[in-house]
Amino acid sequence: MRKPIYTEWRFWVIIAVIVLGIAIAAAIVQQQEQARNNPPSASPQPAAATQLPSQETAPTPSATVAPVASAANPTPPTSTPTNAVPSAGTPPTTTPPSADPGQTAPADQVPLPKSEVLAYSRQLKGAPYIRDVAVGTDNIEIHYFGSFAEFAQANPGTQLTKADYNENFSSRDAINKILMEAPVQLFRQFPGTASIDITLPYSGKTYSVSLTKGSVEKFFNTDLDGIETDEQWAEQISGPYFNKEYRDQFAQRYIQVK
Repeated sequence: MRKPIYTEWRFWVIIAVIVLGIAIAAAIVQQQEQARNNPPSASPQPAAATQLPSQETAPTPSATVAPVASAANPTPPTSTPTNAVPSAGTPPTTTPPSADPGQTAPADQVPLPKSEVLAYSRQLKGAPYIRDVAVGTDNIEIHYFGSFAEFAQANPGTQLTKADYNENFSSRDAINKILMEAPVQLFRQFPGTASIDITLPYSGKTYSVSLTKGSVEKFFNTDLDGIETDEQWAEQISGPYFNKEYRDQFAQRYIQVK
């Protein structure tokens, strides 16, 4: 009598293989369903506003941005430039130097006004005997004639005499007076002057002085730019210093004789 098939071991092996195959198939079907229901998200793209910095340095924008016209503001306001050029009828804000000793030039006047320096030099003591005046950017050089004969030759129509000439230069104190007072007057009148050189030949000798504005202010113990009136000039300079005692001190310190 034959045994029933379910008692055979081969039967159970076949059953196990079938069950395993069904389980594997079910798992595959389940994974496919999940894939259809949950599609993979797209990889994120870099944001449009994010940019890598360029290796080249971008030019720095101006601190002042001009207004731009828009629909809400069709006409942009006009800004007033800080360095606006005045119209032709606008008077200058500073007063130019004058030949009047009571007026002063702007302290930042560079270069020196040659025509005004020449005009003012004609007011200095012994001015008729000045041979030439050289005006640089911030330097003034004055040279006197070497003798009355040299002066007369250059000015054939002059009415000045040799006695007039000697009256200006015949004493050492008269020469010291010129070489001391002329520079400080020029420094005051033209504040942009940095140095002054004066050469005065007389009777076989040459008297000269080479001064800076700082050395003059130190000697007179004053700030020349702060002197604005004739009263201040008399109080701080001419009153206490324009005398023989201080002329001798000035000559000993600054005047060269050759």
